[in-house]
Amino acid sequence: LLAVALAVAACDAQSVNYTIGAWLPGSPEAMLAELRPLFENYLNENVGSKQSPPVGFHLVPVDYSAETDSDSLIRQKKMDFLYTIAGGMSCVIVERGWAVIATRRVKINGEETGADGSIVYSLQSNNDIQNISDLKEKKLGAGFILDATSYQLGYQVLAEQGVHLLRDIGQLILYGSDFERQFEDVLSGRIDAGLVSSTWLAENHPAQQHLLRIHRQLQMSYEGEEFPFPTSTPLIPQYGLASSERVHWKLKSAVANALQQLDGSHPVAIAAKLEGFTGPGSYAEVETTQKTMKIIIRDSSTGELRCSSQWSVLEIWDSFDCDSVPGGDYIKVPLPELLSKCNRTGFPCPHGLDCFCHPCIINPEVNYFNWQLVLAMCITIYVVGVSMSLVFRPDSEVFPRSKRH
Repeated sequence: LLAVALAVAACDAQSVNYTIGAWLPGSPEAMLAELRPLFENYLNENVGSKQSPPVGFHLVPVDYSAETDSDSLIRQKKMDFLYTIAGGMSCVIVERGWAVIATRRVKINGEETGADGSIVYSLQSNNDIQNISDLKEKKLGAGFILDATSYQLGYQVLAEQGVHLLRDIGQLILYGSDFERQFEDVLSGRIDAGLVSSTWLAENHPAQQHLLRIHRQLQMSYEGEEFPFPTSTPLIPQYGLASSERVHWKLKSAVANALQQLDGSHPVAIAAKLEGFTGPGSYAEVETTQKTMKIIIRDSSTGELRCSSQWSVLEIWDSFDCDSVPGGDYIKVPLPELLSKCNRTGFPCPHGLDCFCHPCIINPEVNYFNWQLVLAMCITIYVVGVSMSLVFRPDSEVFPRSKRH
């Protein structure tokens, strides 16, 4: 018995535990209940126990607050895998050199997909908002800045329709991971419209979609497969699982293979509300969008690419850039003014949320000249001048007489 106990102790001493960070909309407690069977029980049984020496997998919530910030955990080498949204995948690829090893597929109301989009929506009964252009000076709810489906894709589509979130929206409200609160605020009329994930809306509120007006609704396909849900935007891959460069390639391969062997009928897949996993999707389009929006920026001190922060108005505002706002030379409102501007303009911020009310304004120190107007004035002056010269010239100059012989 002593020999067995010593052998077990030696094995435990040599075993390695790997930390998987994960994020889902809602609360960290709900995420743990949903994903622990998959990322702890399933991986420990089908991957960890088969390694020599055995390894363990432990799930932790990330990105629900500044204290659970995934980037901080990565920098401190306290996290080895990350399961999160497309915007987060793009950031760890670009900023940390992590590799995506699997992308999830979901099945919602009998419809399966490996993609997601963003919904721009308001109430059908709100006759003040018939199309995207009507969102100017209205209250718009979004998720958080690093999320492609609840912020970035919607930002881009609105800009294409001539509505810029930082220039034209009366109040932009960031709900973070609380998509449910945003949806309830739209239904109750507390805000005018929202941006949210297409698959989240399809999964959580299918019976209420008839109450909504989906703006710029598209029929889209992804990797040869028709997307079965409404979307206002192009499509991107679903959640991915990425791994640190510290993780041995054989373990990465074992994890990826185990996930791809999973099908939707398995109890852990049912608990995790997914249909299975495929090989890694491409998050290049998300990266391009983030660079255009200056969410991925080049650090002036290091020269390295990094993602902007997301946890407080102060941190968000420090990384905001109004240079990308079209139509003039826009500058950021000073932070003290920003924090009080919504109240002063009649848009008090809901409790516990971050809000922006016209955070980018025209630079008052720049004099603007509309070259089209100036050109039109010049042409008008020229035409009037020619006309006047013809009116006041003598007849002999206008219609010269024939020479006498």
